[in-house]
Amino acid sequence: MTQRSVTAILHAHSNWSYDGSWPLARLARLFGRMGAEASMMTEHDTGFEATRFAEFVAECAAASTPRCRLVPGIEYSCPDNDVHILTWGVDRFLGAGRPVLETLRDVAEAGGVSIMAHPARHDAWRLFQPEWAPYLTAIEVWNRKADGLAPGREALALVRETGLPATAGLDFHRRKQIWPLANRLAVETALPLEQGLVKALRAGQVVPIAFGLPVLDADGRERQAFGAINRSAERLRRAARPLFRR
Repeated sequence: MTQRSVTAILHAHSNWSYDGSWPLARLARLFGRMGAEASMMTEHDTGFEATRFAEFVAECAAASTPRCRLVPGIEYSCPDNDVHILTWGVDRFLGAGRPVLETLRDVAEAGGVSIMAHPARHDAWRLFQPEWAPYLTAIEVWNRKADGLAPGREALALVRETGLPATAGLDFHRRKQIWPLANRLAVETALPLEQGLVKALRAGQVVPIAFGLPVLDADGRERQAFGAINRSAERLRRAARPLFRR
């Protein structure tokens, strides 16, 4: 089995999401220029239904470029909107605002993959249930929108606790989420790219990267030097944020 390394953006929203702002074609061009061969899109479940999902899948194919393939996916929310699950590889819309375990089981049954998004948002990490772990593919340890310029400590703790793989997500909605944050996946060369990406995620063959470097060390812990620099930058960013709100 021959594999190749593919750089992919995981977790991005276009104007197909109620809070997104960029059209799919523009995102494909942006992420291609950033060096991503694929962007695995995750539109919010709010406002979607079966017909619209089919239209979205077709639009992702039409907006893809030779440099960057857009992979359609949905970010499912739980009834109280605290826990979000990123999903790909499912050929139908499962419904909005469903219980987490119900969504995870349906995704697994359909042969798809599921990632717990931004555990720090709304303290979702506190709501984590052990029965989710067998159905989850990975946990998002660094979300550019929710965590800022450094990985989330709570998410890193969940990865250590569960043994699940880690991923990084831009959670792109607007220009300010642009950041050299991506993932490196080992994809089988014999498979179509979308299928290969889903299979690589399912096998845990994914490495979150920032500035082209792995976010975690060989033991699955945040690289110390790398983490220290980014946490210092994040503290400065948070301290300066009130100044720009005046």
